[in-house]
Amino acid sequence: MNLRRLRHFDTLYRLGSYARAADELGLTQSALTRSIQKLEEELGATLFDRTTHYVRPTSDADRLIRSARDVIAASANLEQEARGLDQPSSGTVAVGSGPYPLQPLLTDAIARFAELHPGVRVTVTGGPSQQLLETLIDRRLDLVVCNRAKFAASGHADEVLCIPLPTEPLILVCALDHPLARGGGDSADFPWALPRPAPGSNLPRTLRARFAAGQFPDYELDSTAACLDMARSGRAITVVPLRLAMRSGLAMIALPSSEVTRDAIHLLRNRSRSALVAAFVTVLREVAQAETIPSNSAASADPAR
Repeated sequence: MNLRRLRHFDTLYRLGSYARAADELGLTQSALTRSIQKLEEELGATLFDRTTHYVRPTSDADRLIRSARDVIAASANLEQEARGLDQPSSGTVAVGSGPYPLQPLLTDAIARFAELHPGVRVTVTGGPSQQLLETLIDRRLDLVVCNRAKFAASGHADEVLCIPLPTEPLILVCALDHPLARGGGDSADFPWALPRPAPGSNLPRTLRARFAAGQFPDYELDSTAACLDMARSGRAITVVPLRLAMRSGLAMIALPSSEVTRDAIHLLRNRSRSALVAAFVTVLREVAQAETIPSNSAASADPAR
């Protein structure tokens, strides 16, 4: 089987257009068509339904694409190893990130990785954890960093290797002139801006019914930066990891000691990983360990109300 044809299959599957796929591959559309037809003959399967209006993957293509991507990735890894990439110098690491580890853990790790491997490109995709999981399973991401409870609750948990990272206290933050900062009111009395809470989150009792009814948080934002902007404006309160809270310039209110991050690195099981990905995982774990803040460091914040 020709590896080049597998790459053509992957590109056409991803882009859903012969014109765009041919342009990205530097081929004519007729050459790409012949390549796909030859691959279909080799596999004994029809990979795409074709009309004058669209190109749509068949069920056979959906079933084979992950294996094809594994072969492509394994080939790339072999080429890297053959070139002696003990210190990776080029290539791409594709990372998915939940909102809490994105800042400052991943941004700090990327800065450190760039110092060690300046020629390597790092891409970061955010979004809901379930969506990131699907993208990881489809081999479009090399790793995902997010709350491990969300992956444990998914239907793909048995396909994913989970490497826990050190925990970090979570802190409630609000504007400096917010009533909570002045010791007035209860946190349940004010609008919240949050990413979607993980399964099993220990929400205050007054908020659990709202969460169960799909009415909490008031502003569901998959970006801690956006949540912090809402808090600065005084329109909402939010919860972020302690390191980010300390950089925010907002009033900090301590939560119970049980409220901590539970992030982990998620990798596909039984899939070969490149020297690039292995190097990035090593740096990420080292940064997470070096920047660990003990839970008792949150004691300097005002107690939660």
